[in-house]
Amino acid sequence: MRVNLDTETEAKQVEAWRHGSTFIAPIQLGLPQGARNPHAFDYIQYLYHQRVHATAETKYADIKWTSEGSGIWSLFQTWQAQAANRVDELFWDPNTAGYMKSLLLGVRDDVAPEWGEMYAKLGLSHILAISGLHVTLVSSMFMWTLERVGISRKRALVTTVLFIIGYVMLVGASASAVRSGLMGGVALACQVWNKRLDGREVWAGVLIVMLLYDPYQLWNVGFQLSFIVTLGLIQFVPYSLYASSRMPLWLRTLLAVTMTAEIVSFPFLVYHFHQFSPWSWLVNLLATPLLSSLVLPLGYTALLFGTLHPALAMLPVWLSTTLLEWVHAPLFVLEKLQISYTHWPHPDWWWLLGYGIFLLLLPKLWDLGYHRRRDMLLYLIVFVGFIIAARQPFYGHEEVRITYLDVGQGDSIIVEVGQKKVYLMDAGGKTAWEIKEPWREKRDPFEVGKDVVLPFLRSRGITHVDRAVFTHGDMDHIGGMEALLERITFGAVLTNGTIPKGKELELLARFQDQGVPILSGEPGMSWTDMPEVEWKWLHPGKEAGYSGNNASVVLQLTAYGTTILFTGDIEADGEDMLLANGVPAIDVLKVAHHGSKTSSTEAFLAVAEPRYAIISAGQRNRYGHPSPEVLERFTKRGTQLFRTDRHGAVTLTISPKGISWRTQLTDT
Repeated sequence: MRVNLDTETEAKQVEAWRHGSTFIAPIQLGLPQGARNPHAFDYIQYLYHQRVHATAETKYADIKWTSEGSGIWSLFQTWQAQAANRVDELFWDPNTAGYMKSLLLGVRDDVAPEWGEMYAKLGLSHILAISGLHVTLVSSMFMWTLERVGISRKRALVTTVLFIIGYVMLVGASASAVRSGLMGGVALACQVWNKRLDGREVWAGVLIVMLLYDPYQLWNVGFQLSFIVTLGLIQFVPYSLYASSRMPLWLRTLLAVTMTAEIVSFPFLVYHFHQFSPWSWLVNLLATPLLSSLVLPLGYTALLFGTLHPALAMLPVWLSTTLLEWVHAPLFVLEKLQISYTHWPHPDWWWLLGYGIFLLLLPKLWDLGYHRRRDMLLYLIVFVGFIIAARQPFYGHEEVRITYLDVGQGDSIIVEVGQKKVYLMDAGGKTAWEIKEPWREKRDPFEVGKDVVLPFLRSRGITHVDRAVFTHGDMDHIGGMEALLERITFGAVLTNGTIPKGKELELLARFQDQGVPILSGEPGMSWTDMPEVEWKWLHPGKEAGYSGNNASVVLQLTAYGTTILFTGDIEADGEDMLLANGVPAIDVLKVAHHGSKTSSTEAFLAVAEPRYAIISAGQRNRYGHPSPEVLERFTKRGTQLFRTDRHGAVTLTISPKGISWRTQLTDT
């Protein structure tokens, strides 16, 4: 439930509580929204799997939830909160404290956004999730301690099983923690009763039990990764150890575990997050042992000693903090490098099916005797073939794909010309009235460039933009560029040629610092990216003397006989200039200025005669865009209209066979 309460209503609420009465604020119920852009986070599906089927809105300035619950679960939640507070007291650096709370207790809310992003980019996010690595290490340390103090092995095993139950509840009982806790508990119980169970049987039993308890967990990404990686380790590590028998056992084991986890998790990572670093295996090979065998034990030691007295924790706190600094320094350097093939296109169903069948067949073929050197070479060739196919190198060579993203009240258009060029026209951004005071911002506030444009580029496998187009300097067009500067590379920036100011000046300076050329154009200038695909610069010119919206860059794209006009935010005067220079009849019009009544004049539409038009506007925006007058003009002409406020993202695909449209949402 989203809540904001104005000051007057809040005062009434406080007064009602003071007199022992209840004040009920009006609540508006509604349905949650799905993803508004291709392959974006689907909020409605997420809520559905949390058994939430409606949302409620009211006005409330501030709300604080307090738990009055009782019972064992509430007790462990209290202990977790107390332990998290203890970590805050022991670790003086807030970023380190937030990291250690996630590493030790599964409390991820306070992980610094830049740290979380670095871990995600380099494939280290599993370290911050309580998993089998944590349960195995912690339970082993606990049992070793029990045996050292003289407790018999059988009693130590039983005590450790009980300890694992408590530990899993203390760290929040996430899907991965419960899975590893159950499997670890069963393994120890088998030792108590001198029973032997196949690892796959334990895995399957735990899977069935967890799904019987909550079938919706099957759609939880953490649940999927935890189970699939565990099964992969059970299945493939023994074969990997055999295949690399000439290496020392410790190195073989480390390589086998690391590579197996990477290979098995790959399809899930590219499907859900569209990210996988080519350096992930090496980073995990080097960083994971240091973080798990040194930082993790030191963190628990600091937490345990700090509970007795803070002074006792000084040494482990200093050691763990110093180690983190040493490990993170090269990782942040590596993250800043612009590495190709870190973004992966959304995989096709047939690729996922084929990759899964390949992994399932490997152990079967091995058991049948197909593990000669030439067999393993063939497996490697097939695997490399799947990795190449995941890049989708055979698609889209003779097509132009234009995606009009839904960035709210703003513009962002991605044009993919075959597999040769990528154009990014604007990147959305916050308008002036949306920018809040720093104290009101969240720790990781929503930002259009980072949270809308970048995820889409990832889902298309795009790490390099050949041309970034700044149509003009308004924040709702260029604000999102800032988040992209350090995350993808750029070939050049096209601007309208006017003297930049404010944020535009700052962004262009940063592009220049990275060696990206800043270019402009003149009416009549044209260029070709591939046969039958031509661009023309229509507006503005150096001598035009326009400023503001009317100085917007206007480009014309002709692809396989279809003409598209990109108009930025030009208004009536800008459209008159286009008419004076000659505007051909066009097929597709990006409606200027979000459908404002100051643009799309009768005179301009009479000449352009667009068959299709796209309006980029935010839902229930305060400007009233698109204007009813503009909508009426298009209706009279029979123009088929697409609107991002109603359709979400709109995708136009042009090929020698014709054009096709796809909208993210049905019209609402």
